[in-house]
Amino acid sequence: MRRQWVTYLVLLSLHVINAQENEKLMFSGYLKNVQEVSFIDKLDELQWTTFFHNRLNFKYVPSNKTTIRLELRNRWFYGDEVTNSANFSHTISKDNGIVDMSWNILNEGKLLFNTTIDRALIDYSSGDWEVTIGRQRVNWGMNLIWNPNDIFNTYNFLDFDYEERPGSDAVRVQYYLGDSRKIEFAAKKGKGNNDHMVAVMYKFNKWLYDIQLLSGINQEDWIIGVGWAGNLDNAGFKGELSYFVPHETYFNSKNVLSASISVDYGFKKGLYINGSVLYNSSGNLSITDLGSLGYGNLSAKNLMPYEFSSFLQLAKEFTPIVRGTLSTVYSPYNDAVILMPSVNCSIDSNWEFDLISHSFFEFEESRTLGNSLFLRLRWSF
Repeated sequence: MRRQWVTYLVLLSLHVINAQENEKLMFSGYLKNVQEVSFIDKLDELQWTTFFHNRLNFKYVPSNKTTIRLELRNRWFYGDEVTNSANFSHTISKDNGIVDMSWNILNEGKLLFNTTIDRALIDYSSGDWEVTIGRQRVNWGMNLIWNPNDIFNTYNFLDFDYEERPGSDAVRVQYYLGDSRKIEFAAKKGKGNNDHMVAVMYKFNKWLYDIQLLSGINQEDWIIGVGWAGNLDNAGFKGELSYFVPHETYFNSKNVLSASISVDYGFKKGLYINGSVLYNSSGNLSITDLGSLGYGNLSAKNLMPYEFSSFLQLAKEFTPIVRGTLSTVYSPYNDAVILMPSVNCSIDSNWEFDLISHSFFEFEESRTLGNSLFLRLRWSF
């Protein structure tokens, strides 16, 4: 624990000493406070949790070919969710990398303090080659909400407070062929014997569409995939498809298809609409509460627990500083519905305020699985 804090203080000291004098060392981050009030279906069962989220980004550029990045997030939780949510501290501290870089420094009663390093990498580029080694985000997703091609570090769109999204302990090699074409190779290793991933992707432009083809080994599965991004007239049109086949028992196993498409369009006067559909051939699993879905670890093989899921989002800029959004997810399985309205206000260039709500229902079973209201204040530096 002491080593972690020593490292933390050393990094801050380096910034204070060198930021004014050394243009090669850059520092940024933010501090957020989130107030959460949640309940199932009775107001007398309200639970309250406060959450401070601090992010520190360090970037060192010793030459025009080399970049070194170290980024960490510090999170303080205090309230009912820490003690009442099953395995909350374990979920917060879980690190799937080959090196465990997430620590619960303080875990007493309703208080939990966690520090996680989610970026620690060296990037080297020369000519048409770029090589990145370390904890990084290998982003192969093209769709807006659900990304079956994002096999290395899938993100959960319900986790709205993690804009940077997870990283992987990986090696990534990119070779640019010109004319919007490139070949990319990536490999990562986790803690378990079968926790590994090796894949290659070829990306090119055809018929005014960005298209990618990928193949590799995803843990115990062979995987092949395709993705595209382009336009239908003035509307954006994106899609991804990944097919998983167990490589040891492929003759007697159930293969999994994960596929999504989305269409988005921006109207005049600031109105924006985005719709998406997801198919998960292994879906239709039972969900017990909103928390298990919001904090759950997803994979490209299982982006939602349902076989069919649809997403619709309407966003409107009411003024240059105020934006409102209404997002919904619907599945015909148990008539499951998630409602996610939000309002964002840019108070100043470095200050933002958000009001966000999540509600989860299964109308066929006539039950409410959770309601949460979030107030978030963010200061960026």
